[in-house]
Amino acid sequence: MTRGGPGARLAAALLALPLAGCGKGDAGAAPPPSLAPPARPVDGAGGAGGAGGVSDAGAGAAVPGWPELRGLVLARPAWLVELEPVVPRPELVAHAPVVVGDRVLVAGSRVDHRGLDLASGAEAWRRPGGAALARPLALGRGDVVLLRECDGGVAAPTDHAVLACFDRIDPAAIAVRSGGRLHAPAGEAGACVAGGGAWSLAGDDPAALVLGRNTCRFVVDLGDGLARRVADLAPPPEPAEDVVGHDGDAPWRQVVGGGRSEVVRGAGAGPRLPGLTVLAAARVAGRDAGAVVVRADSSLARDFLAGYVGAAVTWVWPLPPPPDGARAGPVGLTADDRGVTIFFDAHRVARFTAPWAAPTRDR
Repeated sequence: MTRGGPGARLAAALLALPLAGCGKGDAGAAPPPSLAPPARPVDGAGGAGGAGGVSDAGAGAAVPGWPELRGLVLARPAWLVELEPVVPRPELVAHAPVVVGDRVLVAGSRVDHRGLDLASGAEAWRRPGGAALARPLALGRGDVVLLRECDGGVAAPTDHAVLACFDRIDPAAIAVRSGGRLHAPAGEAGACVAGGGAWSLAGDDPAALVLGRNTCRFVVDLGDGLARRVADLAPPPEPAEDVVGHDGDAPWRQVVGGGRSEVVRGAGAGPRLPGLTVLAAARVAGRDAGAVVVRADSSLARDFLAGYVGAAVTWVWPLPPPPDGARAGPVGLTADDRGVTIFFDAHRVARFTAPWAAPTRDR
């Protein structure tokens, strides 16, 4: 999710636009990816390659330091890793991780593009990204587009401006299929380039992907890199005051009463959890299940992840204390049939697998 308050987070979710491709050849292409050292496992998290599970305390017991979560099942991740190195950039975005085959793709302003092993969290590769990088776009199991800021010296054709650069890779083989620059007529690109903010990329046709930034939209062809400006998006309406998050299907709302604050999905029939606001939310496609990251109080240090099926909260996991004492940056969250992946604190990634995904599987 992008950084900002509840309204900004909702606006960002509604404004997520597809990105378009860059030109063929070497223009803007980065050098071959380097094999990165393994990400550092965090002690006590289940271990790289370890199995996640329910706490021995089980349901109904108190979660240490979290009286408001009493009665809920405490989970531990299959793995929790800290990505290194962390680049000293503004923490503009932490995209929701993308699972492709046996890789978890992570993209964030301070860690660039990373490919992690799905089973262990070990880092397989690292590629350039920049502060405004887009979420990886999977066109197929072995075909992923990584949108990034261009290296210095990348030139545009006459009377055109460079928008961004891309690498088209096989995430498992760490092979670059192609790469290049995306460019548009200078008169069409200026405000979109100068406006700042993270890029977005969407679509499934390499010849007609949608590249977006704020309300700007382009249709791009990865073959020649030409970006054609199309109608801008209208700014989204301001959400209702009680809306504190959105998962793409339904809003999460804050409900205050009886001296306590809770967050609830939808009109009130969805899962209900103690807390002030929602930092990230994700749904399992085609299933009445998902996950949510909730801010418990105003300390900026007590946040927790919860999984749910229907209206039932099936497990919770308190996030580790933030490194700087306050968690002010964005959080990325993905839920699918195989599990839940969370990207937080600019460089931490955790994965929850079976039995956490079990309620969402057909059996």
